[in-house]
Amino acid sequence: MTATSAGTNPHWWVPTRIDFGAGRLRDVPLEVERAGRPVAVIVDERAEAAAPGIAPLLERLSPELLIRRAASTPTRQEAEELSKRLRESGVRSVCAVGGGTVLDLAKAAAAAAALPGLLSGWRPGGGFVLPQPVTRGGLPVVAVPTTAATGSEVNAKASLADGGDRRFLVHWSLFPRVAVIDPILHTSLPPALTAEGALETVARLLVPMVSDPPTTALPDEIAVGQIRAVVPAADRALADGDDLEARGTIALAASVSTFTVHQIGRHQHSFWIWYPTNTLTAHGLRKGPALGVLLTRWARLVVDGDKLAGHADRLADLGGRALGLTGASVTPTQAADALVGLLRRWGFPTEFEELGLDTTAEELTEQTWRAWSEPLQPRTREQVRALFEGA
Repeated sequence: MTATSAGTNPHWWVPTRIDFGAGRLRDVPLEVERAGRPVAVIVDERAEAAAPGIAPLLERLSPELLIRRAASTPTRQEAEELSKRLRESGVRSVCAVGGGTVLDLAKAAAAAAALPGLLSGWRPGGGFVLPQPVTRGGLPVVAVPTTAATGSEVNAKASLADGGDRRFLVHWSLFPRVAVIDPILHTSLPPALTAEGALETVARLLVPMVSDPPTTALPDEIAVGQIRAVVPAADRALADGDDLEARGTIALAASVSTFTVHQIGRHQHSFWIWYPTNTLTAHGLRKGPALGVLLTRWARLVVDGDKLAGHADRLADLGGRALGLTGASVTPTQAADALVGLLRRWGFPTEFEELGLDTTAEELTEQTWRAWSEPLQPRTREQVRALFEGA
């Protein structure tokens, strides 16, 4: 591989083994045995009640420690307390069943159970926590996602609330040992969560593709191909929640897009819309509505010629192809309109007023910049403000 400039992503991480396919939930007990017993299971209460097969799975696993919780952003204190429980109970592995927040909690606690300093001594301010490397990993985690969105089942990240801030813990010990991805588990997802997960995957692919030209053309085509697969799959899943092929496509894309192969040769923080989106979710919004509004404004900034927001020619060509537009004369405006049309078709707001937030663009800008200014650069505070003001 050729030399890359500072901040450019030269690699992708794929240390988590993926067990994918309808019915693969049956493999979880074997994966737990491989990871080691005694085992602790952390499960999403909603998923346990709604997703087919989870209640019988828990009976088969007969965990030494069973923790049920609601799907909400875990706090650093909660993760630290859970890590102590894991240590005291003497478990050798953790099985996490649920959406991204449950998986994040399990990963952070499992890592900290073996690495007690991971969740302590955090410096105040800033959104990222990057502990020093260590010579051993945490407890092995078997991740069983019941949603298809964040890709937490295959990444080394955990979003944790820390006081009034949302922090992003990044450490190699957070990679799960294995991810068992069974689209049957996703058939119980309501349409709103189905669309939200698909949109998060589309955004994770589209924004870097338009904002940051790579050093080679392959990442562009990988991003285009995944979006072209996800959009019609989401349409089918919204029409028929039991469409396993569509569910599988969405689930696999959520994981594969998290490997960042589409970001090879781009800046490592090229999915920069994630940071202001995180500010909005900290105000109680779901990620889907937040992304709907910010993606709409982002596309308008690109059309208006804001090169730091993105390249209009790439929105027209690559974005147009990804969103199903054909012909050699697709314009940036047409591609932006196609994106807004997709957002509305999937039921997301596209204007800031629809969010009903009791806060100002200036306040949102300051919160975003205080937490995420470093990865947002070279974009400026003024540009972030324009994103909120125009949204």
